[in-house]
Amino acid sequence: MNPNYLFNLTKESNLYPLTFIPVYKDYPWGGSRIPKTYHRDMPPGIYAESWEISDHDDGMSIVSNGAFSGQTLRKLVQTYPMEIMGTNVSKKDKFPLLIKLIDSKQKLSVQVHPNTEAAITFGGEAKTEMWYLLGDDLTQIYCGLKEGVTRESFIQAIQDETSGEMLQPVQVKKDSAVFVKGGSVHAIDTDCLILEIQQNSNTTYRIYDWGRMGNDGKPRELHLDQAIKAINWNNSESPLVEPTLLVDTDTFQCIE
Repeated sequence: MNPNYLFNLTKESNLYPLTFIPVYKDYPWGGSRIPKTYHRDMPPGIYAESWEISDHDDGMSIVSNGAFSGQTLRKLVQTYPMEIMGTNVSKKDKFPLLIKLIDSKQKLSVQVHPNTEAAITFGGEAKTEMWYLLGDDLTQIYCGLKEGVTRESFIQAIQDETSGEMLQPVQVKKDSAVFVKGGSVHAIDTDCLILEIQQNSNTTYRIYDWGRMGNDGKPRELHLDQAIKAINWNNSESPLVEPTLLVDTDTFQCIE
């Protein structure tokens, strides 16, 4: 798309660089590093996730600056679809990405999200995601199943409450990038601070929660039937990808 065209569209619609009010989630595995790391004046509590950019009913972004202050991202997208998302869109389209910060003081549940095919066939919202590690700790995530794990052996492990042992551990550190395709069984280990860029979805099928209680003191709901249908049993690719830096993070100069 011609940059001058985009500039003219933005100029005519009076759009400007927008900032949004974060939407915080207090899931029981979360920590408190997000407000501390990013100097946010928040009361003590659990800040497992901060939804930074979201056009989703489970956590809608609200503009915090300028003339559009107080408006939802959805309203802006419906009013200015081409200016925000390009020309191949309509007023019915939602913003396609959900961008969040994640702080895992404890392990996240063993879980899976449907890919596009599974979502169409069985329901739910398709979700593929990318994780970029922000914290300084050498830690690990889990993504995909270990070699030799079959559908039958994994279902047996679910029944035995040992499904976590079937996951492939992946060592990560600051600046690691992990591509989690829809259909990949995964979990985030303790002490991970992550920037997640994902499809605009909040469909998670929880398989195992390490015996943890929810904020209400009861075990959190599992979604075993949906998970079995959503898992891609043929995915054996490494989830690690090599990020390409376009900006020097020390000088913030473009890298040629």
